[in-house]
Amino acid sequence: MDDPLRLQEKLFIIDQLPVFAGLSQKDKKAVAAVSAIAEYKKDTAIYREGEAADAFYCVITGRLRVYITRPSGKEDLEYLKRGRFFGIISILTSEPHSATVETVNDSILLKIPKKDFDKMLKRLPVLAIRLGETLSRRLKRKDIHEKRVFESTIISVFGTPDKVGATHYAVNLAVSLRSQTNKKVILLDISREGTEISDLLGIKDGVRPLGLDSPFFNESSVIRSIARHPLGIDILNIPYRTDDDGDVTHIVPLLSYLTNDYHYVVADLPTHMGRTTFESLKQSDIIHIITASDEPSLISTKKMIDELTKSSAEMAQRIKVIVNEFGAPGEVGFDEKTKMLKHGIYATLPPVDDAMRRKALKAGSPLSSAFPECEYSRAVRRISREVGGCLVGLALGCGAALGLAHIGVLRVIERERIPVDMLSGTSVGAFMGALWASGKDSFEMEKIMMEFKHKIKALRLIDPVFPVKGIIKGAELRKFFHAHLGDMTFYDLRLPFKIATCDIETREEVVLEKGSVVDAISASVAIPGVFEPVMIAGRPLVDGGIINPLPTSVLARAGVTKIIAVNTLPSPQDIQRSKKKVTSIFDVIVNSIQASEYLLAEMSSETADIAIHPVLPAVEWYEIYEGTRIIKSGEEEASKYISRMKELIAS
Repeated sequence: MDDPLRLQEKLFIIDQLPVFAGLSQKDKKAVAAVSAIAEYKKDTAIYREGEAADAFYCVITGRLRVYITRPSGKEDLEYLKRGRFFGIISILTSEPHSATVETVNDSILLKIPKKDFDKMLKRLPVLAIRLGETLSRRLKRKDIHEKRVFESTIISVFGTPDKVGATHYAVNLAVSLRSQTNKKVILLDISREGTEISDLLGIKDGVRPLGLDSPFFNESSVIRSIARHPLGIDILNIPYRTDDDGDVTHIVPLLSYLTNDYHYVVADLPTHMGRTTFESLKQSDIIHIITASDEPSLISTKKMIDELTKSSAEMAQRIKVIVNEFGAPGEVGFDEKTKMLKHGIYATLPPVDDAMRRKALKAGSPLSSAFPECEYSRAVRRISREVGGCLVGLALGCGAALGLAHIGVLRVIERERIPVDMLSGTSVGAFMGALWASGKDSFEMEKIMMEFKHKIKALRLIDPVFPVKGIIKGAELRKFFHAHLGDMTFYDLRLPFKIATCDIETREEVVLEKGSVVDAISASVAIPGVFEPVMIAGRPLVDGGIINPLPTSVLARAGVTKIIAVNTLPSPQDIQRSKKKVTSIFDVIVNSIQASEYLLAEMSSETADIAIHPVLPAVEWYEIYEGTRIIKSGEEEASKYISRMKELIAS
């Protein structure tokens, strides 16, 4: 039996692993009870090809290599990082391990013995289903020829209605997947002539469309028909007649065949819902449905999703709706879109400048390579990094006025073009993150905070009330937030953003990622005892810092594998250097809270790939009028991590 401290340590780690996301605290405790934290030195074999299964493993820190041994030597299948799990195939199939897993550097793994893992799956059916989906991606069908990749994913792209930019999206997604993951990608052009994508990319020579009307599946025909594009992807052209669905017999073996050799199979499907299209969707691990933002398109998309899920209930979990705003940006608001779709919106593709589009087409190049920094390309890149399991996340912690150091860190990230796919923030980090995610750069953010360069202006944010649930009401602070963010919802932000708060009654973490951004920030900055709690969805929410002051776990649970964390809470050394005295009840409350927050933030820092902790000037928690000095400290410290950040992105 673990001692309470050891159990708490394992719970903290389990909370960071996406495979266990969504489990109740009770279920996570059950996982922790049968888990062990195992440390392995560099170049250690966790298990070898041909050995029997002994445990389920999940990577906490470090990097592992998966390879098979051939007569010619070792052939790498995959490299595993934080959050990836392995050993599951042999456990569930009772077959020997088909590959060797070896540490590339010193690594820490979560390990669950086979007998305990079997019992755990019976107790937690939700986890069993989730792992079963991964098992399917890793196994696929090996009856045609030997599988040469560790895990393969079929992504179907389906446009509704017609001419909604689905083919453009499929091409950009395939190219972006290749560039971001450096893995093998094939793009299937299933169109009337089977040459739509080749024509789009200006490919004239070597195009051999593959007919699927032969009575037998012909491997050599497939190999001859695959064309290589200079951007690193393979293309397979498949003519498809809407009046002839006899080719359905070969779409399933074709997809299975390709998953043995490619990590990602991107199928650009025709808008006609024939048998071939439907079978392709059924075989897919991910379905991206592209729709326009006008009301008729959204209604049509909803009807189509309803029909699909009636025919195949399990398909619902794989569908992700992407709204292409190329024609009518913002025509229908987020709430109305969500209400119409009911399925939710996964992502939005921003409008593309016509001149930019024409220039890319003339060059025979997709936007993602011709104009990698345009908003459309960035949106597709974020999607591809999520699909590819290489999301980059930035966690901005609390620290009151000292949190202005986040602006300096963001300045370095902007200058060095470090891509950020997802943000999380707590307290002042929630406000800084929201400003940045709304499209404001670090210089605009500094200008906003310079409104308080005189102490008297900062004092205007204080609106005292009779102290029942707080000393300050927070209405003035909310007005300030609204002045710079307006009525923005999370949907309006330029990248996914999650704000950590705490339900003061249940003492549970509440992560906000929908609805009003200003409401969420107001809750996350509500220091208990100082500000009144903010009611959201019937819950009294306060400063997320008291439970998660540096929200790396929020990113990890969302599948982010590369985390940069910024801790702006003063360290004991910072406090001693400042030599400030406690002079008010506010100081007593804030200093008491920050003492425990700092310890929690240090634990979170250990789970980040890069943890930046600026050497903070001798500034009190409320002295936002010292913004210039604080911002400079963040920029100076972040500059020391430039090479490490670039190495992290490239790994």
